[in-house]
Parts: sequence; C-alpha cells; structure tokens
Amino acid sequence: MTVQEVILTAATELGFKDDIAKFFAGEDASEATKKKAELLLDCFNLVENEVALDYLPLYAEDDVYTETGAVLYETLSRSVVRVLRVADEWGNPAQFTLFPDRLQVQPGKLKIAYTYTPEKKDMSDESDFRAQVSTRLLAYGVATEYTLATGLYEESAVWDKKYKDAIAAAYHARPSVRMRSRRWA
Repeated sequence: MTVQEVILTAATELGFKDDIAKFFAGEDASEATKKKAELLLDCFNLVENEVALDYLPLYAEDDVYTETGAVLYETLSRSVVRVLRVADEWGNPAQFTLFPDRLQVQPGKLKIAYTYTPEKKDMSDESDFRAQVSTRLLAYGVATEYTLATGLYEESAVWDKKYKDAIAAAYHARPSVRMRSRRWA
C-alpha cells in the first residue's frame, strides 16, 4: 500500500477527499490544502511508527560478514529495535552480546533477524506494512492524529476507538497455536 492510498482513505473518512485528491493530481496548489496534506503525511509517519513499535512489529533479516565479531547496527539495512536471533551461515544459533552501538558475536558469515522501526516516508513512498496491516487501519490512526492535532478532541475519541479496534482485530488475526482441550473419562 502506498502512503497516498492511506492519506486518501483518511481524507475520505474525515470528509475532505476531493481537496486531497486534487492536491495529489496537481490541480489544487493552495497553501491551505498543502498544509493539510503535509499534516496528514506527518500523521501517517507517526502512526506507522507507533504500530510498528507498540503493536505489530516489522521483521527483517540481514546476511552479514564480520572478521572481528563486531556488527555495527548502522551497517544493517534497517533501524534496529530488537535483535531476535543470530545464526551462523549453516543456520546454527550463535551466542551474541548487545552493546549500545553494536552486536558482538563470533566472526564469520551470519544471519541476523531483528525488528525495526520504519523510516520517515514521503507522499510517493510505500508503507513498510504489507499483509497484516490494512490501509483502513492506518487511515483510522491518521484520522485520530489529525483530529488531535487540529483540536477536534471529541471526534478524535471516536477515531481512536475505531483505530484501537482495528489494531485488536489485526492482532487477533495473526496465526496462533491452539491446543485442543483434553476430555477425561
């Protein structure tokens, strides 16, 4: 899903889709519409980050090579939040130690799995969320933040409930392991 899709959905929900659609098409370049679109973009970045950090983490895996055993976080492809596992080139678990700026592990080829925070997006970018988060969920979050930012607190409470309900639905839709209950004679 694109950032524009989320912002258009949020604008539709908030009741000013036509203004934003004209802005994206280049037909409306008024300062008020531009500010509205920029505020919606800021709200999108805030919501995407919040969902990734607090509710539905984003996962990444990088293959790295180290001669010294030190892997700087900045050398990984994404902004690391939490390292989940480290494995050698054959998939065997490797012991590691976390430091503020690096990961200390055995030298060699490694596979590092971690959660990350999304980078700040522009209007033309794609969201980091693919399957588990819908356009509507992010649009509800954008609507919540937009109404808070513009001082519409009662309306924001309504959007916040929809947003939290959508998060709960997405969270419960994730696959889980269920054990059947046992029956005793």
